[in-house]
Amino acid sequence: MHGIKWPYIVILLVILIFSFSSFGLKIIPSAATVSPLNPSLILSRGFLNFLLTALVALIIICVVIVILSSKLKKTNLELIQRNKQIEEINKNLVGSNQELAMQKDIVTREFLETDKFFKILIESADDGISFFDKEWNLKFANTAFYSLIGFDKDSYYSVDPDVFIHPDDMGYPAERLEALKNKGFHESELRLYHKDGHYITLLTRSVTVKDENGKIIGALTISRDITKMKQVHEELIKANIEAETSSRLKSNFLANISHEIRTPLNSVVGFSNLLLSNDITPELKEEYIEHINHNSEKLLQIIGDIIDLSRLESSQIEITYEEASVNAIVNEVIDEARHVIKRNDKSIILNVKNLFEDNVDLVFTDKIWLKRVLNHLLDNAVKFTLDGSIEFSYSRENEKLVFKIRDTGIGIKKENLNRIFEEFRQESDGHHRPFEGLGIGLTLAKEVVERMGGEISVQSEKGIGSEFSFSIPYRPAGSTRAKLNDMFKDPVIAKINWSTKKCLLVDDNKDVLIYLKRILMDSGINVFMARSGPEAIEIISTTPDIDVVLLDMQMPEMNGIEATKLIRKIRKDLPIIAQTAFIFEDDKDIILEAGCDACLIKPIRKEHLMTVMSSFIKSE
Repeated sequence: MHGIKWPYIVILLVILIFSFSSFGLKIIPSAATVSPLNPSLILSRGFLNFLLTALVALIIICVVIVILSSKLKKTNLELIQRNKQIEEINKNLVGSNQELAMQKDIVTREFLETDKFFKILIESADDGISFFDKEWNLKFANTAFYSLIGFDKDSYYSVDPDVFIHPDDMGYPAERLEALKNKGFHESELRLYHKDGHYITLLTRSVTVKDENGKIIGALTISRDITKMKQVHEELIKANIEAETSSRLKSNFLANISHEIRTPLNSVVGFSNLLLSNDITPELKEEYIEHINHNSEKLLQIIGDIIDLSRLESSQIEITYEEASVNAIVNEVIDEARHVIKRNDKSIILNVKNLFEDNVDLVFTDKIWLKRVLNHLLDNAVKFTLDGSIEFSYSRENEKLVFKIRDTGIGIKKENLNRIFEEFRQESDGHHRPFEGLGIGLTLAKEVVERMGGEISVQSEKGIGSEFSFSIPYRPAGSTRAKLNDMFKDPVIAKINWSTKKCLLVDDNKDVLIYLKRILMDSGINVFMARSGPEAIEIISTTPDIDVVLLDMQMPEMNGIEATKLIRKIRKDLPIIAQTAFIFEDDKDIILEAGCDACLIKPIRKEHLMTVMSSFIKSE
């Protein structure tokens, strides 16, 4: 039944009806054989036809019912199956809807959290982030954008943004707009006025922002404060320029050193060789010796300046205050300056104006450094004055000592006045410079004066002359007259007689020993000599009546510090005078702490040596 199709069923039913109808007609007698007068027969035939027709119809109906029932049952089964499928689908749809709802909630939450996260990121950025529309109206900005120039959001909108731009950067907006139109981005530096009253430098980068259709809707700008970076960069550039300048100046300085040292050294060596000549007259000998002495002093001054420069750069210049006469210091400086003028055959008139009271010119100062400053300033005046005059004046003004040195020399250009006190600086450098010098005298003078608590300045006009002046605090120490009385009582001034005394000279340099022995001969002292520390220890051990020891600090085998400690174990009361080429204060302290009683700096002058020795041994 399941395989029967409706068209076939209809055809079958028609065939059945036709068959039964034909069969009924055959079993009923024809009209020729049946009497028309027999009505019962006619009724029986009609009834039979009716019954057959009804039976066929009933069968057909039953068949149809059966078929329809079967089909309905099948349909119901299919409907049940489809319902189950639909229920399963509905169940899956409900689960999917629930999952979609959950996913929607998750996406919504993630979107909100992401939006919040990005807002946090933008607000946490140190760089200013801002968005402008096509009309350059500010639509969004983070807190850093406003704080870059010291404002908050409310106060920012109360001021015209154009007033923040530096006058030299007024073209920035037009340049940015042009770059965004042509290239889509713009990067540049911009100076803005800060609320605190200073300008800051920003590094800005702007890019165009487009919608999903590619239409430009505005521009995004990121601004970073590079003020400190800019300052560091400028300082590095400045430092690099200064380093290059310093390197160049030092190169010139080294070239000057070579020239300045070799020039007097050439005279010392040359005239020393001339002294070996057999036919030399006493007059020539005296002249050669004078040349040797002068150039030796000059060479010593150059070496002293170089050492002082080293001390200056290492901040080891120390000011030691002691009682000194201003007049005496000035007189020494003036005598040396006049000697230089005479030696160079210059027609310079040196005038001295003493505006200081003689009886109160004793002050507490560092007389060595004060003399060095005055020497440098006077040397410069003499060097740069070909002819004319130099006026030296000193006075007391309120609580300051004021020194002024005016000359009619070549003068200094105005553009060079600000750097005249810088080290290695000279108006003319190289081989074409007309004047000698290392270019550090004024640097040392300025440093020393400032260490003394004073000030130094210069006024000059090219071709007219210069005036250097400086002042230091006035620290009175008493009257000169009492000081002069004490000086005449000094045993060094009187004739020295040490004929009963014994002195030990210790130095590994034979020339030094000969020199020291020679300058001590006039005192009559008995001299013992040692070339090393162990030899000195042996002499002291075997000669217990030695009165004083002159001990060199730098020797092979055993240096002066080690020798001093061993001597102290043998003779605790034996005066030991150190002689050294080291001139730093730390070196002097180490020498004295080792057990030495005094320290002489090489080269040793006779008067200085005699003065120091007189404080330990008495004249007969």
